[in-house]
Amino acid sequence: MFDYSLYNTPEILSLLALVPIGTDRYLGQSHFMGSPNVFGGQVLGQALHAAAQTVPQRRPHSLHSLFILPGNHRLPIEFEVERVRDGGSFSTRRVVAFQDGKRIFVMSASFQDEEVGLSHQKPMPEAPDPETLPSAIAGWKERAKASGRQFVPVPADFRMVGGADLYGNPSRETGKQVWLRAPMMLPDAALVHESLFAYVSDYSFLVTALQPHGVTLGDPRLQIASLDHTIWFHRPFRMDQWLLICMDSPNASGGRGLALASVYDQKGQLVVTMAQEGLMRLREKK
Repeated sequence: MFDYSLYNTPEILSLLALVPIGTDRYLGQSHFMGSPNVFGGQVLGQALHAAAQTVPQRRPHSLHSLFILPGNHRLPIEFEVERVRDGGSFSTRRVVAFQDGKRIFVMSASFQDEEVGLSHQKPMPEAPDPETLPSAIAGWKERAKASGRQFVPVPADFRMVGGADLYGNPSRETGKQVWLRAPMMLPDAALVHESLFAYVSDYSFLVTALQPHGVTLGDPRLQIASLDHTIWFHRPFRMDQWLLICMDSPNASGGRGLALASVYDQKGQLVVTMAQEGLMRLREKK
């Protein structure tokens, strides 16, 4: 039987829908994700939602963001949208997120009219049917309980391929695959699916760059933080239908790690490509 207590999808959708507080200005709330800092995916999803309010007739095709300062989950976040340009078929927006008067995040996003043109894609790799795989969420709850941490419900079901662990088991492999899907039917509005995907796209994506080194998130030497995050939207998709995320880390150097991902729907269509670089430091134990 499906345990809906493990999921907080309605709460997250409400969190991503911002309140207008002026011309191209919006206010968003934050929530606890196990850390005093604001979850990066939350700010991504909220910033995309803010930008999209000023481009109602066009869909986002890319966003490029920088995390400047850690946010405080106890404080609201103010988003200011700059209408950089509206062209014949593209619109450009810049979003700055403020908290306590300080810039904590900036994002540039581009929106486009629907258009038909040349089309090709990288083929979808082999992957088992997600319905044959166990959900990872109950295991995350048990792991949190065993370590004395609070379990925070999640907005999507995650199913790992090949025994991988989203949070970074010391497999020494450079990549992993995971199926994800919202646990309930969602509204048809495209922005609901796009902003929710932006939220979940930050779920331990960067941890992929730790795997080749046998380092996990629980390592007391580890200092890790997102620096930037880019998403390219290629084709329409729904978050209440299964998506396969194929992650890989081509490089780690200079105290930073890079993770890339291709995202496919069950028809084999490449719907999203994304990249994230983050700070990864191993400090000597004192």
